[in-house]
Amino acid sequence: MSKTILLIDDDEDDALFFSDALHEVAPEMTLLYCRAGQEALDSLTRNKLKRPDIIFLDINMPVVSGWECLREIKKVAGFQAIPIIMYSTADAAQTGITPEAVGAAAFYQKSTTYNGLKQTLINILTTIFH
Repeated sequence: MSKTILLIDDDEDDALFFSDALHEVAPEMTLLYCRAGQEALDSLTRNKLKRPDIIFLDINMPVVSGWECLREIKKVAGFQAIPIIMYSTADAAQTGITPEAVGAAAFYQKSTTYNGLKQTLINILTTIFH
């Protein structure tokens, strides 16, 4: 069964890196992409996007941060159960916030290598969709 992933990340190079890795490890999955937190919130609340099965959300974005976006997504009826994976170039300890405390399913540090990103995606997708 095909799953839909929503990636919310203001860095288009990181998004392309993510897309390439995802399509290599899980070609059956559909990837939706928003470049900003507010764009994602508008698209989700106005049903402009298919309801995703999982959301990967960058923490460090301008205007609406990943944390703010997470809080708003969790307020939308029907979206509370969607696993949201927070990620950043900073490691989890540097953020000072635990993902679980704010309703995220997990946190991962952005990989600097393609193989590292592929392995992270395999681990997360296997865990979420076992």
